[in-house]
Amino acid sequence: MSRQPTLRHGKGPAVVADADPASFELREVTDKSELLAIMMAAWGSHSMMIDLHVYDVAEIDALGLFAPDGSTAALASWTMRGDNAYLCALHSLKPGEGVAIRMLESVIEAARKAGARKLKAMVTNDNMPGLTLYQRRGFRLSGLYLEAIDAYRSMVPTVIETGYKGIPIHDALELEIAL
Repeated sequence: MSRQPTLRHGKGPAVVADADPASFELREVTDKSELLAIMMAAWGSHSMMIDLHVYDVAEIDALGLFAPDGSTAALASWTMRGDNAYLCALHSLKPGEGVAIRMLESVIEAARKAGARKLKAMVTNDNMPGLTLYQRRGFRLSGLYLEAIDAYRSMVPTVIETGYKGIPIHDALELEIAL
């Protein structure tokens, strides 16, 4: 029995949910305006700090997953530095449908092809869904940066103060996976 597509409403335009993320098209994103708008709405900045280095997602590689109707399902921004890859942002616009998993797997594959030995990601202390996603895909905790977001917020005051389920955001957790 096939699942009928459902219309989802939330922030931004309504999108049609597709039952199978495998049917989504993966492609490089050159127009990053949608990603930047999502970053500003979700985080308050389009810059991310990983491994104590700041990356502007407007200036680094981005991948997108697009539903058969052309709507955006997920976006990710990543880059290489040395022999490490850094996942700076991953946003699923279809939560709970496996899209984030497919996007993460696509970034892992792109990093491998680029010659990365490790892929690193950073999440804030409130991001329980992100911690779950990364650890279920094999990432291990590799660093805890107490008050890192507070310090970053002093330079970028638009960074949000509360996140998932109203949890105050103060700290950053680094995760990595060997490739």
